[in-house]
Amino acid sequence: MAAGCRDCERCTKSWLGRVLENAAVGLMHVCTIGISYLIKRGFRRHCPQCKHLLSRHARRADGSFRD
Repeated sequence: MAAGCRDCERCTKSWLGRVLENAAVGLMHVCTIGISYLIKRGFRRHCPQCKHLLSRHARRADGSFRD
């Protein structure tokens, strides 16, 4: 993925893993009538580079990113 970052768990996952994860997350959003999507987009922090959740990025013991 050209726009991804190397610390992101989602950007470094295989294409099959991304497809399966996207299907599971999409099903969760449908089952909760979009409430989980609103919570994810409204209250969680996202990476400015790849737009994935910052909690899914690898960090060092001091809390800084591995980049």
